[in-house]
Amino acid sequence: MLALLSVLAAEVAEESTINPVVPDNLGELFWGALSFFGLWIVMRYVCLPPLMKVREQRAQQVLADQEAAAAAEVAAEQVRRDYDATIAEARAEAGTIVEQARAEAEAARGEQVRAVEAELAAQRQQSMAELEAARIAALAELRGDVADLAVSAASKVVQSDVDQAAARAAVDEYVNTSGTGR
Repeated sequence: MLALLSVLAAEVAEESTINPVVPDNLGELFWGALSFFGLWIVMRYVCLPPLMKVREQRAQQVLADQEAAAAAEVAAEQVRRDYDATIAEARAEAGTIVEQARAEAEAARGEQVRAVEAELAAQRQQSMAELEAARIAALAELRGDVADLAVSAASKVVQSDVDQAAARAAVDEYVNTSGTGR
């Protein structure tokens, strides 16, 4: 059966050799050219103008979007500059506030130091006065004891009673002159 089909195909092939690219008759050429130019006219004057219009609108929209982006970029740059200026101003103000606080703290510390130094000077003066009073009291007591001791030593040395008032006056005079020599 396969052999029969191949024989039939070979006979048909020998009988007609049709070229699919080159048309056989003139009518087919005419209708093909008419269809081509008709389709070209429809495409050129009906379909292509709306497409070109849409293309032009898209080009205008892209241009407008680019201009808007450039304007937004300029606005963003201005906002960034304003932000930087605000930050710099805030930093300067913060530095001023910190410097003021530092100066106030230094002044308060200085005032406290002066108050403490004044209080210490007053306490020192009071202590010196108390010390001087204690020294004077100790010297007075010492004079009496030294005078008594000197009178009793002199009485033992001479083996007789010595005038206590005169001896006390002499001892007091000696202690006063030796105490002021320092």
